[in-house]
Amino acid sequence: MKNLHNSVMINEIISFLPLKKSINVIDATFGGGGYSKTILEKFNVNQLLAIDRDPISKIFAKEIESKFSNFILINDKFSRIEEIVSNTKFKDKKFDIILFDIGTSSNQIDNAQRGFSFNKSGPLDMRMGASDKNAYDIINNYEEKNLAEIIYQYGEERYSRVIAKEIVKNRKIKFISDTIELSNIIKKCLPKKNQLKNKIHPATKTFQAIRIYVNDELSELKTSLEKTLKILNKDGLILVVSFQSLEDRIVKDFFNHNSGKRWRSSRHYPELPDKLATQLKIITKKPILPSASEILENPRSRSAKLRVAQKI
Repeated sequence: MKNLHNSVMINEIISFLPLKKSINVIDATFGGGGYSKTILEKFNVNQLLAIDRDPISKIFAKEIESKFSNFILINDKFSRIEEIVSNTKFKDKKFDIILFDIGTSSNQIDNAQRGFSFNKSGPLDMRMGASDKNAYDIINNYEEKNLAEIIYQYGEERYSRVIAKEIVKNRKIKFISDTIELSNIIKKCLPKKNQLKNKIHPATKTFQAIRIYVNDELSELKTSLEKTLKILNKDGLILVVSFQSLEDRIVKDFFNHNSGKRWRSSRHYPELPDKLATQLKIITKKPILPSASEILENPRSRSAKLRVAQKI
């Protein structure tokens, strides 16, 4: 299988890594292995533990495994990051770098049979790995109200109710089983003027919402971030690349709440002191964005945001 994934902001990420000391690294979202390979080639790596829930990651790990004896890939959810460490040869180690690249890889999107793409015909699936849900079941079996809630909550789609109603209307005639079929249903729900004005495909937010729900992505991220603090060395770095506002909000809040920074539960309320122990120092006061040249070369990087924090 050809590796189609381009790791986003790789130069910006490696600029934070120390050159002069031996480091233990976790690549918590291995994907196509771009980050792992670059870090192993350019830095003094003692051990690199890669994690990915998608079985296809094993294919892309083979080349790295053949070149680097200090590399290991574990097929599992990154929400189990602490348990993974304790069940491997790394159980007595702490880590200097923990890296996350949240979202979907090009290897998943561009494989029509995985059902992630609204531009390619394929079965409604969207599972990144083992999951008790899939997109077909959600689209064809969930009540209209639940569908609308999922599409609004995880896709921030203002036309969620209209889309849910149209999905239910169509599935009464025949089950919706194809990604293009679902994409066309969604497209009919959005006003033409909106489609002309917006740069993104009209089905983008709904597909995002279903994918996030199928894979429980936001809970996975929250759980994993909390566990990183237990396995990170003093002065160690957490680096997170996110691709949409829900993910970025989780990362920003996690960094803020663990850095002693004052925060607002709402802009209408006064700032609140945080009761959590101060464990992090925020390195990136504002998120780092991809360069114009990277966006030109890889348009999928356009929404990426990199945030970095250091354990103190």
